[in-house]
Amino acid sequence: MKKVRDIMTKNVVKSDKDSTIYDLARLMDHNRIGCIVIAEDDKPIGIVTERDIITKCLAKEMNPREVKAKDIMSSPVITIEPDAEMLEAAKVMVSRMIRRLPVVENNKLVGIITTSDMIRETSKGKRKEDSLIYLAAEYEVF
Repeated sequence: MKKVRDIMTKNVVKSDKDSTIYDLARLMDHNRIGCIVIAEDDKPIGIVTERDIITKCLAKEMNPREVKAKDIMSSPVITIEPDAEMLEAAKVMVSRMIRRLPVVENNKLVGIITTSDMIRETSKGKRKEDSLIYLAAEYEVF
């Protein structure tokens, strides 16, 4: 089984806790991503997802130009080590009901792994239906 470091995205888009939600949304749009890791000195302290922006800011009629990342970020952030197996990352994601998992080595952010990364990896050379069945079967292990 592959390690997290083999399939993670290494260039993680991050921002600081005082960034506005408006700025984070623009960063997500510009980079075509669904989350921003909130970090201090390369140590992840939270994460803001598209869903966070919708449910914790917009749905509550808060002004995204005034609300800060620290006001809506999920914290403490759940992380994984780069040498963990991909299956371990899948278990963490399923048990915590999350789709994105920052990768940390020596308390420093070194990457991020997503459910899309895992599906893409397990579907290499297979029909997509087979890869999803494979992942589902692996999740039942725990």
